[in-house]
Amino acid sequence: MLPNWYKDYKNLIEKSIDNYLSEYFWQEKHSDKLNSFKEAVFYAIKWWKKIRSILALEFYIIFSNKTINEIKKDDDILKYCLALEFLHIYSLIHDDLPCMDNDEYRRWKLTVWKKYSESTAVLVWDFFNSLSFEILSNINSNLKQILSYFGKSVWFFWMLGWQVLDLYFEKNLQNLNISSLIETHNKKTWWLIRVSIIWWILISWKDIKLNKYEKFWQKIWLAFQIKDDLIDVEWTFEETGKSVWWEKKWFIHFLWKQKSKECLDRLISECFTIVEPLKSEKIEFLIEYIKTRVK
Repeated sequence: MLPNWYKDYKNLIEKSIDNYLSEYFWQEKHSDKLNSFKEAVFYAIKWWKKIRSILALEFYIIFSNKTINEIKKDDDILKYCLALEFLHIYSLIHDDLPCMDNDEYRRWKLTVWKKYSESTAVLVWDFFNSLSFEILSNINSNLKQILSYFGKSVWFFWMLGWQVLDLYFEKNLQNLNISSLIETHNKKTWWLIRVSIIWWILISWKDIKLNKYEKFWQKIWLAFQIKDDLIDVEWTFEETGKSVWWEKKWFIHFLWKQKSKECLDRLISECFTIVEPLKSEKIEFLIEYIKTRVK
């Protein structure tokens, strides 16, 4: 069961998302003609764990010495969390499309393209991508650097470019080795978790060296990927709420289950060591949650 603090963080982020999107569509004079599209937008943003934005929120609270009750509607932290979630949803809709992973379910719900149509999914994907940068443009602190880091999470040499390689290796598994596998996973998804952690430095102008946490965001996201592979070979659709595909279980292919579990344990242990000086039970919970989750 998730602790109350996690639910409080998640509820704050979800309420902020709902309010922002409702106000956004209210400004559109043709809003009534967009009802089907709006329904797909709100459908796409539901049910997710919000781990990235919760991680960002907790790092902010630690270093700002604020409490969650002190965070206001227009604070930069919430703008950033919303942008982060919008970009994450964009990437999920993108990955689910028939021309990509062709997934029909996430968390027991039909994916956006399966429920509404492929064309609607592409439009919702475009909407969230552009909206993430629109909301970032309203951040008051260190905007230029924030946009640069955020933009790099989707540019060709990171999320997009490595999605190309991901698709290539799906069809050419014989050309894949463990080193290129780790590099592909790191560069495909690592940057987005990176900006989840460093944003508070850029917004608050804290004099903290980014490389202090470099190993953490690399290790935590690699652990997340390995756990994903293990879930798909150890659990069923009924238990996970998503499609499972044995042939895509990259780490299991190279390391088999036992070594994959050992690698996961080692990465999680190293993450605990890195964040130990922060004395944050919440971050430690998130690390353990990534290891023990079943969906």
